[in-house]
Amino acid sequence: MGRKRDIEDEALLAAARAVFVKKGFSATTREIAARARISEAVIYQRHPTKADLFFAAMVPPDLDVDALFAPPRTRASGRASLESLALGIMEYFRKLVPVFLPLLNHPSFDFATFAHGRPDSPFGRLQRGLHERLDRLARDGVLSAAHLTGAALGLFSSLHFLAIVEKLHRHRIDDDAVRSIVRAFWDGLAPRVKRRGRGRHPAAHQRKRPG
Repeated sequence: MGRKRDIEDEALLAAARAVFVKKGFSATTREIAARARISEAVIYQRHPTKADLFFAAMVPPDLDVDALFAPPRTRASGRASLESLALGIMEYFRKLVPVFLPLLNHPSFDFATFAHGRPDSPFGRLQRGLHERLDRLARDGVLSAAHLTGAALGLFSSLHFLAIVEKLHRHRIDDDAVRSIVRAFWDGLAPRVKRRGRGRHPAAHQRKRPG
């Protein structure tokens, strides 16, 4: 097929994104032009440099965050609803990571600047939404409020890392593994001590003998 003289900007960015995801920033504008079936001249009319095209194309995928955090239609336990939410976040990370890794490898990329320029991006909203969900569960009395910030950050980071592992190993991690991570945060790692008497710690039963 012949090359197009014109192309919608979104179609051009989609073609560039597909090539950059596959080959990173080392991909050439000639390869992008071939995928979009346009001349390189058309690319440089829209984007003066390859770096400009790269950062315009490599944007986080969209996500209906409100729908993801909507209350479940059926009554579910706090842990079950959190597991469902984690699976939804994981699905988004599977789409985000292939775009995000080439960005991280670019020498001019600065995450703080990137995040500051996109305060309403799905990535930031997911992180805030997860903390709010844990806070709500704590207020409902089904979750301890002792370490909410750490738990939200830990769970969010774990899911993000899991998606990176999937990308590197080219192997989809089973949903049960995601649920297991949620349960580890939910139950905690401290051993459950069986208490004696009326709920007192065993040490409370030990009385000092008179000296």
